[in-house]
Amino acid sequence: MSGGSYDYVCHTIQYTYEGKMFDTELNEMIMDLCQVLHDLEWWQSCDIGEEDYRETVQMFKDKWFGKRDERLRSLIVKEFDKFRESIELL
Repeated sequence: MSGGSYDYVCHTIQYTYEGKMFDTELNEMIMDLCQVLHDLEWWQSCDIGEEDYRETVQMFKDKWFGKRDERLRSLIVKEFDKFRESIELL
């Protein structure tokens, strides 16, 4: 079995908060954070290497601590697409 060094808290956070933040951007951030927590736990349990964990951390930082305007534009487009699809179904 993999992980375990942090009592699988990454899964607890995911199951508790996934899709429940009432904010599209925060919902996406929770999922990305859960991946960081997952990789931290797996690294500390010797299931993946430190370099894999560090890569996940860097991807999270790049996405959430930089290029916010691009990310927001992408989220807005996704929301408009969902809205358009819901109208087409009527």
